[in-house]
Amino acid sequence: MPPYELRQIPASETRYLRHVVLRPHQRPEELVYPGDDAADTVHLGLYVEGQQLGVASLYREPRPGSQAPTEWRLRGMAVLVTEQGKGYGAALLRACMDHAVRHGGTQLWCNARTTASGFYRALDFAVEGQEFELPGIGPHYLMWRAL
Repeated sequence: MPPYELRQIPASETRYLRHVVLRPHQRPEELVYPGDDAADTVHLGLYVEGQQLGVASLYREPRPGSQAPTEWRLRGMAVLVTEQGKGYGAALLRACMDHAVRHGGTQLWCNARTTASGFYRALDFAVEGQEFELPGIGPHYLMWRAL
């Protein structure tokens, strides 16, 4: 894997990759997620030679059915398709976990696309419940891991 730079970015800089990787049927301006601009939310970009190859957003948000203020949600994680499998996603995810731990996090969760569940399992995430459909997006699992 070539050297990369991870840096905090504004929410607006996540939307291009959210669009091309995750939701190509939506315009980038439609990819504003609830909580994007919350004080605790952090958005990370991964860059190689100045080119953005990946993004991830982290929200202080308890998973469904919980009210624990120490749970964080990973959302909108995307790595360019041509760059997947090179370790960039794992680097982004580890940076998100580190941020959550530094801010009192005890658990990280996400709604993972079924096709990405192997990636999350390899990083010690567990599936909770049954596969479910996010309308217009596809099948997902709720996945989580202790921090």
